[in-house]
Amino acid sequence: MTLSMTSLTDAVRKAIAAAPGSVNALAARAGVSQSLLARIQSGDRTVTPAVAAKVAKALELWSGECARAARGIRQALRRGTR
Repeated sequence: MTLSMTSLTDAVRKAIAAAPGSVNALAARAGVSQSLLARIQSGDRTVTPAVAAKVAKALELWSGECARAARGIRQALRRGTR
C-alpha cells in the first residue's frame, strides 16, 4: 500500500466516523455496502479512489441537506419568536 492510499484510507475512516448518520445510511447514500465501509473503518480493507469518491459525494449531499434543514429550523425559530 502506498503512502497516498494510506492517507486516502485514513481520510475516509475519519469521514465515516464524523458522518452525521449511521454507517448503514452512509453506505446506502454512497451506493456501497455497509460491510465494505465497516471493513475500511476497522482497517481490514484499504479504500479505492472510486469508493472514496462515492463517500465524499454522499457526505457533500448530506451536508447540503443538513444545511437546508438547519436553515429551515432557524427560520421557524425567528418566526416563532416574533
